[in-house]
Amino acid sequence: MIKSILLLLLLSFSLIMNAQTEDEHPIFESIETAKSSPNEVYHLQLWKKSLKVIPEEVFTFKNLEILDLSYNEFRKLSNQLIDLPKLHTIILSGNRYINFQKITPILLQMPNLKQLTISKMQLRVLPLEITQLSKLEILDASSNNFDALPIEVERLTNIKKVDFSRNKLATLPSEIGTLRHLKELDLSYNELVILPLEVGNLDSLEVLILLENKLTEIPFTIGNLGDLILLNISGNELTKLPETISELEKLEIFELAANQLNDLPEDVQYLKKLKRINCYSNQFNEFPIILVHLPKLKHINFASNKIANVPKEIKRLRQLVLLNLYDNEISENNKRKIAAMLPDKVKVRF
Repeated sequence: MIKSILLLLLLSFSLIMNAQTEDEHPIFESIETAKSSPNEVYHLQLWKKSLKVIPEEVFTFKNLEILDLSYNEFRKLSNQLIDLPKLHTIILSGNRYINFQKITPILLQMPNLKQLTISKMQLRVLPLEITQLSKLEILDASSNNFDALPIEVERLTNIKKVDFSRNKLATLPSEIGTLRHLKELDLSYNELVILPLEVGNLDSLEVLILLENKLTEIPFTIGNLGDLILLNISGNELTKLPETISELEKLEIFELAANQLNDLPEDVQYLKKLKRINCYSNQFNEFPIILVHLPKLKHINFASNKIANVPKEIKRLRQLVLLNLYDNEISENNKRKIAAMLPDKVKVRF
């Protein structure tokens, strides 16, 4: 069940990361169909065409905004891309032979380039040339083989969304804290053991995903992330949370599954906007009574813990619709009592 939950969250983040590229225009998947309506080509997807050069016809599509060249054999890009004034997104996933020294001068001259995808390219390091793209707002470098990020990442001064998931990152440079416009950061499925204190400087951050790392603690500076709406720290090695977690006043979704937690900080009760908390597969012996002070809670998941009962005060949660207590140590008698004290609209899972 946890895999389904985590995949759902990653899918949600993926949809957020790609929202800018989605519009009402059709996606053209071949040059042949695109040529018949050149002025209507806004999104061109040329996947798996064994291309080594961009077809000349592409440069006739003057309204082109999104160019997806995934899974081809490019080593370089044509400087004619500069002549496509509306082009804001280039997707290069799976092009393992790209020479970033050659393509970066072209990308730098593209007047409206805002989004770049370089995922699944078997990169061992984030190319330094990419950090020269100071106007970039969205960068997807997921599913590569990075074990570290260069300090030059600080050059990405306008970046708003970054996906470094599914790499081999063990550390982050302190310079990541200079990305003050960053709103969404996905570091899931890496090998992070610790986060730099400077992560607390990302005060525009709204989404932080640290799913499936090796974190043993969360820095106290996380309390500085006052705009955070979604925090996912599931699948780590956490035994406690910092008290400053209570300062995340805008937090709505809190994912804590698959850690070693047995308690929540008392001040979690001040997360008054929290709607969903997931503590699946931890070490809780008691249901945290502080949660009854969170009036907007709709979904509570404490499946696969060691809980024997739930306090009667849970009735205060008027917006609750799901209480998951599957695989705990609740007797049949207590199951009946819990179900009876909650309204019919609440789905209780034992």
